Amino acid sequence: QEIVDWFNAIRAARFHYLQVAFPGASDVDLVPKLSRNYLKEGYMEKTGPKQTEGFKKRWFTMDDRRLMYFKDPL
Repeated sequence: QEIVDWFNAIRAARFHYLQVAFPGASDVDLVPKLSRNYLKEGYMEKTGPKQTEGFKKRWFTMDDRRLMYFKDPL
């Protein structure tokens, strides 16, 4: 139950932030912005900046505007 309470509190704070950031937007327009809908997500392998570095498995997510990667899934 505590996790659900935290989730709802964070979601409410984000909704309030969106209301302040987009004062003319209706609640119907803001609700979809509360969570990310990734176009694609999954594991890929990448190397570091040097050609001698080996490949590392990373979790990638792609939304409308950016590609991000993490050591582990979110």
